[in-house]
Amino acid sequence: MKNKKRDITFDIARSLCILWIVGVWHLKDYVCLDGVSENTMRAGDVITTAALGAFTFMSGYFLKRYKMRTVSDVLLFYRKRLLRFWVLYFAASASIYMASIAGGSPWFASPMSFVLSLLGLSVFFPPLPSTFWYISMLMFFYLLTPLLLVPRKRAGKMILYMTVEAVLAILWLAGVTEDQCMVFFPMYALGMLISDRDVDRVKAGRWWVFICVPVLLILSLLVSHKHLALLCWQVLALPLLVVLSDLLARNRIARAAGRKVSYASMNMYLFHRHVFLFSVLVLNIGSLHNIRDAVMPLWLAVLVVVPVITVFSYFLQKAYDRMVSKTLHRRNSHTLDDEG
Repeated sequence: MKNKKRDITFDIARSLCILWIVGVWHLKDYVCLDGVSENTMRAGDVITTAALGAFTFMSGYFLKRYKMRTVSDVLLFYRKRLLRFWVLYFAASASIYMASIAGGSPWFASPMSFVLSLLGLSVFFPPLPSTFWYISMLMFFYLLTPLLLVPRKRAGKMILYMTVEAVLAILWLAGVTEDQCMVFFPMYALGMLISDRDVDRVKAGRWWVFICVPVLLILSLLVSHKHLALLCWQVLALPLLVVLSDLLARNRIARAAGRKVSYASMNMYLFHRHVFLFSVLVLNIGSLHNIRDAVMPLWLAVLVVVPVITVFSYFLQKAYDRMVSKTLHRRNSHTLDDEG
């Protein structure tokens, strides 16, 4: 893997995306939002699609640095991906699954849906689990990644990625997969195609981005084809997010906050439902008949619960990284003793 200093721009971009999803969009499930217009909800859906697209792009962008020359390289890639998040993903999904059995919350349609989600195969067996469908979809993309990294030239990569997208589209038309897989794969592929120099060019043309991209984004709302519109929102919002994050990266406080929130972002996505559900359960313990009907005050969710989610996720990631580091160190020590 290429050893390159991480671009703080993408840490800030990831922070903005996760704060939107956890701290804004998903609040609608836990606070009372009477009077919100349909247009407002549509705008929120557009931003959420763009945020998930940006997450998907960044996954491809950083994973393209891996070199797949041997079977050992492929196995090492899978091992690192599993260590990076699978244990945490299992803990999050298993706990929410047990809660769904007790409270009737519709995260997983069946035990098989839960198992398929853990294997990264839920996109082939609808209905998709709520929230966790995105992580399961990324796992499927990770399974494909060694193949996607085989071509060396950009032209070869484009041919391969278009072929994979065509296959996904055919499977979707045949009713084999959900449309999310087909919609978000282009962003994963785009991340693998875009170079660091391309990103620098976007940053250098920030005023063109600020002027033209919002206009194009508004025009994309007129696109009648659902899947084409989803792709437009993702692609057009990405340069705007990069430029905005690059400007924020010049501020010392924004850089520090961006690193912290970005570091916590995966656990924020995995565990925010747990904290929200626990909060509404505590607040409504005396009169609760159905947890899906419980809500909390908006001010409490924004000023208390979301910061708690962020801090909890950060220290959970710290503890998990420390555990993984000790495990790897112990394993390497045993290997050296065996070889000696």
